[in-house]
Formats: sequence, C-alpha cells, structure tokens
Amino acid sequence: MMRKRILSLLLALTLAIGLAPAALAAARPTLYCLVRLDDEEVRLTLEDLDGGDVYAVQLELTLEGEYPDCVFTADSDTAYAPDCLTDVGRGRTYVTIYLTDRAPLNDGDTLDLGTLAVDGIEEDAMPKSAEVILLDENLRPTEESGRVSTNVSIRGESKPDPKPDPKPDPKPDTKPTTPAPSLPDTSEPTTPVLPDTPAVLPFADVKAGDWFYDAVGYVYGKGMMNGVDSVSFQPNAPTDRAMIVTILHRLEGSPSALPAAFTDVKEGAYYAGPVAWASANGVVNGYEDGTFRPASSITREQLAAILYRYAQYRGLVGPNAPMGSPDQFPDGASLSPYAVEAMRWAIGAGLLNGIDGRLQPQGTASRAQVAVILQRFCGGLMGLT
Repeated sequence: MMRKRILSLLLALTLAIGLAPAALAAARPTLYCLVRLDDEEVRLTLEDLDGGDVYAVQLELTLEGEYPDCVFTADSDTAYAPDCLTDVGRGRTYVTIYLTDRAPLNDGDTLDLGTLAVDGIEEDAMPKSAEVILLDENLRPTEESGRVSTNVSIRGESKPDPKPDPKPDPKPDTKPTTPAPSLPDTSEPTTPVLPDTPAVLPFADVKAGDWFYDAVGYVYGKGMMNGVDSVSFQPNAPTDRAMIVTILHRLEGSPSALPAAFTDVKEGAYYAGPVAWASANGVVNGYEDGTFRPASSITREQLAAILYRYAQYRGLVGPNAPMGSPDQFPDGASLSPYAVEAMRWAIGAGLLNGIDGRLQPQGTASRAQVAVILQRFCGGLMGLT
C-alpha cells in the first residue's frame, strides 16, 4: 500500500500503559530553524535532547504573519504523520506538527524533523519559543508536565546556488486543496492510509496459533497499537479509555478541536487532543460528574458504545444495519441502558461475539480483545485491509 508522507500523536498511532523513564524527564530541547527565504522553507531540528529514545513528537509554532498554505515534509521515509494543522488569525499563523515512528526518531541528542514549506515567508517570521511534547516508546510523555516550552534558534538564511536554466515553477504543487479543519471538526471523514502489516512480530508473548495473533499483527502493522515494550505486547493487560480515543483520533488524521470540558483532562496530556476531538464529534460523552477518567480500564460495553458513535460519525451505520440481540447471552440483561443500542449494533456487525458464551458487558476489554475488535471494525466495516 502507498504510505502517506506526513508528520499522529502519534502519530504510530496505540498507547501502552506505563510511565516514561525518569531519565527522560530532564529533556529541554532547543528548536533550530534554518530559514531558506529563496526556497520559502524552514528546516526544523530539535537538539539538546538528553539521549533518551523519542518515538513521537508534537511541535507547535507561532509564525509572525499570515501563511495559510504551510506544508510539512518529514525527513524520515518510515515515520507516520497527519498533515500539519494551520490556523491563521490576527497577523499570526499557528502551526501544529506531529511525527511518530516504530523506531526512535532521534539520533542521540538530535532529532531532524523535516522541512516546513511556507509560501512567502519573511525573514522575521520565526518565533523565539515553541511548544513541544516528546513521547517515549509507549507513547507516553517523557516530561511529567507533558508540554515543554523550548527556545528557538535561527541559524540563518541559506541561499541556493543560481540555476543555469530556471523554470517558471521549480517547486511541485504540494499545497493542500482544502483548509485545515474547523474547530470543532465538521468535515466529512476521509479514509485513512495506513502502513502494511509486518511479516514478523517482535513480541515474545504473541505466538502463532494464539487466537489474537493475526489481530495483533494487524493493529501493530497499521500503527494502531504498539507493545508495552520492544518485546512484549501484554495481551491480557487492560486497555484504558484514553488509549481507545487516541486510536480513533489517529485514524482520522489527528484533527483539531476545541478543548473538552472534562475536569480531569489537562492541557498538554497526550490524550487531550484526541479527547477534545471525540467529545466535539459525539464519540464520547464522559461521566455525570464532568470527568472523562482517561486512565480507567475500558469495559466491553463502553468500547461498543464508543465504536458505535464513531461508526455513526463516519456514516457506517445505515438504516438497515444488522442488529443482534443481547438476549442470546445469559448475562445480556446486565447491559447498561446507555449501551443497549450500541451493543445490538456491535453484535450484529460481528464485533463482539461473547466470551465462553457470555457477553460480559462490564468486563474489562483486554489488549488482545481490543486488537481483535479493531481488526474486525477497521478491516470489516472500514475496508482497511
């Protein structure tokens, strides 16, 4: 499959439960910008890292001047990213860039991000500071506070050698044909482009013959779920609510949205953007006390409800969608009222088949179960083979 060159939170897209190594917490990178006015582009490099492995980056820049047609191209051919987000207003341009990979992005204390093409950029457009979030192998922030303010160093303008036969338009037209999504996102969902499934899995606890083997290969290969470390997937571990929302957010290309009003979702948390998008588009509702509870293990009925709302958002639930009956399971009556319709849809769509003949709606959805359900959802309903 063709892989989209991009900068989602992330992007390889899922998250594993665990804390970032304490050694990474001291990182205070500096953003070096090489501005090429003649080429209308800026090369972006993070330096002064502490040497810990960085697997994903979110970078936020504020340019002086209005540049609506910013386009980012990552240096790495293997990294995954959505298109950079650009918001223009009051003489400034706010740019958000995401970048992730299965291997470390940095080489020791240096991380080459890529090139930001800025049509008509002026010499004094670059800011003096920027905001950055670095994520470790489990896609957890390497900083306790998450977001870090970094200094910006302008290394100066580099002018290209004159070309003997200049052409009227030496640069390909790589500008987006549509503006960045509005806040909240009301645009039509598009089909994501995901990488191919790897031939060999690196996890010692996922073996050929396991009922979840193919599903883990699918979600890992599509950049949707990583291991908890380089050699283990922990298929029986629980899956938290933040993880599920982040997966769906990345499937959409990590669109922006106004912050959600949940009291326990702090700005700068790795899941803040995904939760904001999911809340703005009716994918999640939260709890009656105003919380989202991102670290809580997701139940099977909660997972069904979130996937049902996401399917509705993508237009995958038609009036003639097959519906199943929870009554076929001996514990079907224990289903929470809010989840009845969603569970009927999930059963009818073949996403949830029960465990040992029981529905277990309040049971925790393990990482293996989530992998299988995501494979059925993305491969069966969305056509992401």
